[in-house]
Amino acid sequence: MEVVLVVLRPKANLAGQEYRHRLYEVLLLDSKTSPTESARPRKYLPMFSTESVEDEPREQVLNQVLSITGGIKGERALQVTWNRSSVPPSHRESLSRFSLFCVPVSSQDKLNRRFVEQAHNSPAFWSLDSVMEVLNNNTVHFPSTTRTFLLHLESWLRDKHNKGLIESVFWPRAEYRIHLTVHNPVFIPSRMAPEGKTGSMPPEIQLTANEAQAKMLSIEKCDFVVMNPLFGSGLPYSPKVNKVVVNHSWPNQPMHMHSDISLPPTNPVEPRWRDKYPLHASAAEGDVHHVQSLLSHGHHHSKKDSIAWAPIHYAAWYGSADVVEILLDAGCSPNVTNSELLTPLHIAAKKGFPEVAEHLVQAEAIDLNLRDKDGKRAIDICTSAPGRNFKHQQVANIIQGAQVRPNLTIEVQLMDKSSRHLRLVSGMQTTVQDINQQMLNEFRLPMKYCDIFTIWICSKSLELQLKADHKLMEELNKWYSRTVEMLTEADPRGEEPVFKWRRNAKVSVDTERQITHPKALELLFHEAYHNYISGLYPCKDQDVILFATLLFCIRFPGNASTMNKSFLTNVTHLKELIPASVMRNSNKGAAHWAGKIMKEYSNNIHGKELPTQVLKRRFLNHCQTLTLYGSAFFTGSVLSLKDKTANIPCHVGVNDVGVHIINSQTKQMLHSYKYAEVKWEMLMEKSTLEIQVVRPPKRTVTRIRTRQAGIIDHLMRQLQQLNASNERSLYVV
Repeated sequence: MEVVLVVLRPKANLAGQEYRHRLYEVLLLDSKTSPTESARPRKYLPMFSTESVEDEPREQVLNQVLSITGGIKGERALQVTWNRSSVPPSHRESLSRFSLFCVPVSSQDKLNRRFVEQAHNSPAFWSLDSVMEVLNNNTVHFPSTTRTFLLHLESWLRDKHNKGLIESVFWPRAEYRIHLTVHNPVFIPSRMAPEGKTGSMPPEIQLTANEAQAKMLSIEKCDFVVMNPLFGSGLPYSPKVNKVVVNHSWPNQPMHMHSDISLPPTNPVEPRWRDKYPLHASAAEGDVHHVQSLLSHGHHHSKKDSIAWAPIHYAAWYGSADVVEILLDAGCSPNVTNSELLTPLHIAAKKGFPEVAEHLVQAEAIDLNLRDKDGKRAIDICTSAPGRNFKHQQVANIIQGAQVRPNLTIEVQLMDKSSRHLRLVSGMQTTVQDINQQMLNEFRLPMKYCDIFTIWICSKSLELQLKADHKLMEELNKWYSRTVEMLTEADPRGEEPVFKWRRNAKVSVDTERQITHPKALELLFHEAYHNYISGLYPCKDQDVILFATLLFCIRFPGNASTMNKSFLTNVTHLKELIPASVMRNSNKGAAHWAGKIMKEYSNNIHGKELPTQVLKRRFLNHCQTLTLYGSAFFTGSVLSLKDKTANIPCHVGVNDVGVHIINSQTKQMLHSYKYAEVKWEMLMEKSTLEIQVVRPPKRTVTRIRTRQAGIIDHLMRQLQQLNASNERSLYVV
C-alpha cells in the first residue's frame, strides 16, 4: 500500500475566518526534470510504502514526516477518504493502492535551512492558493497522482473549514494535551515520576492513564462529539412525567414512570428530531393515517432531514409499503437520493422488502439504473446483500421483471447537460404532455409552468419543438426515415435524435419575465447561456463584457483572487465566457478581454458579494433585452439576387419580435425584421421563404432557401399574433 502524505500548515489564526486558499500551506517535494518534461519544474506530494493501513499507521506516518522535514513532529495522522465513484474506472483502478493521510503541523513549525539545502528532494511549504493556481494553468508539472489528491485535499479542507471543524484538526497532540491537563486522571505530577517514565507507577494509575489516552485518540477521528451537558454540570433539572401509575397501597401518591429530563426554560434545548421532522417519524413508524394527515396539512412529501433522508427513505428502510405508496401518490419522486446517493429502491434491495420494491418499480418516473456513491444499482445491492435470503431474491426478480418491460424509460436532456430518465406511462402512446407533466414533478414546478417548457427533438442539423399531443416514440421512429430527410439536406445516419426539455418558443418574453420560481429561472439561464456562447445572440462588445463578467463571477463566487484572474488569460478558459466567434471576429487577444472583464468587475460587482442565483438572474434579464432572445433557430442559406452562386449559410431565428438572419460562419447579424415591417411568402416548389420589407423608405426582398420553410412560416404567423398585442422594441446590434 502506498501512503500519500499531505503536511498541512496554517498561515494564520483560523478562528472566525471564511475559507480561503491562502490560509494554508502544503509541503511539496521537488525532483529533477526529466528530458520529456522540457524545463518545467516538477513538484509532488511525499509518499512511502507500507504493508497495510488497516492498523492505523500513525507512528509510521509521523516518523516519515519527521524524516522528510528534518525535525517537524506532526500533530496527528488523519486518513482522508476520497470519493472513488467520482473518478473514471480506469483511473480509479490505478489509485486503489493509495491512501491519503493529512498531517497537520503548527504554524510555528519551520523547516531547517541547512537540512533543506542538503536534502536531495528540496522540501518546502507552498501557499495553497499558489498551488491551486499553477495546478490550473499547468506552469508546474504535477504527477497525475499528486494532482488528483491535491484537488481532493482542497475539497476536503473546504468542507472541514465551512463546518467549523478545522480548528480541532490543528489541536496539539493528545499526549501533549494529556501532559498539560491537571484535571485529567492521566496527569502525573513530576514529583511522582519523571516525564515519560510511568512504569513504576501503581497499576491502577497506569490503567486509568492508558484508558483516557485511548479515548482521546479515538475522539480525534470524529467530526462531532456530543457531550451530556447535565453530567457533572450542576445545572438544575426536573422530571417531566410521561406516564402516571397510581399505587393503591399509597393513596394519593402517584408513582412516576418513564420520565424524561428537561432543562428549565432559561436553558432552551434543540427540538427533538421527531418534533422537527414529524412526517419522517410517522413514515418510519408506518403510521399511514398520520402520514396522510400531515400531507393534507402542507408537510412536503420530499423534504430532507438533517442527514438528507426524505420520508420515503425511512418508509423503505422500515418496510412500510403502504406509506411508500402514499408518498409516491403525493408526488414524491421514486428517484430521490440521500447523502450516499441511495434511492428508496436501493434501500428496499438492501433490506429485502419486496412489497416496497413492487410499489417503487410501478412509479411513473422510476430509474432502475441509478447508482449510489459506490457505483451500485439497486439490482447489484440485492444480489450481494449481507445475510441475503429469499426476500432479497424476490426484490431482484421484481427489478429484473421491470427491466425487461418494453419502452420502460426515456432519457430527456436539459440544457445544463444533465438528464432525467422518465417512465413511458402509456408505452408507445406516451405523449409530450405526459412527459412534460413528469418533468414538472421532477423539479416540483407548479402546473402553471406547463406552457413555459416543453419537449424538443433535436439532432446535429435539426431542432423541432413537439406539440403536446405528439407521441414521442412515433416521432423517434420516423426521425431517420422521414423527418431528417424531408427537412434537411444532411445524411440521416449522422443525425442521432435526443429529447430535450427547453423553453417553449411560443412564450413571449414579457410572460417569461413574470417567472419567479428558482428552478425555472435556473433552467432558463442554462438555455440562454448555451445560445449566447454558441454565438446565436449577436450583440455589442459592451454586452459581451457584461455577460462575461457575470459568468466569471458565477464561476468564481466571492472576490476575485490571483488564481481566478489567471483563468482569464487562458484562451481556452476565456471561450467559456466569450463566444469563440466574437474573439475570432474582433482580432483582440485574451489580454484585452481579461482587462475589460476585470475593469467591469471592479466598477460594478467587486465588494457586493452577490449570490450566484442573483448573478444568473442578471445574466438572464440582460439576455431578454437582446433581439434574438427566445428564438427558435432553423438552418438554411440566404440567396443572392445578383449572383446565384453566392449563397450564404445562415441561421434563421424566429421569436415574438420578428425574424432574424445570422451568418452561420461568422455569427454576425445579416438581417433583422419586425413583423410590422415585413410580409412573407413560402414558395413550396423551391423550398424558399421570401421576405419583403414593405415599410418605406426600404423596399427590399430577402430570400432564404431551406427545407424548413414551412415550419418557419407557420411559427412566424403564430408569433405575429402574439406580437400584435405585445410588441417589444428592437434592440440595436
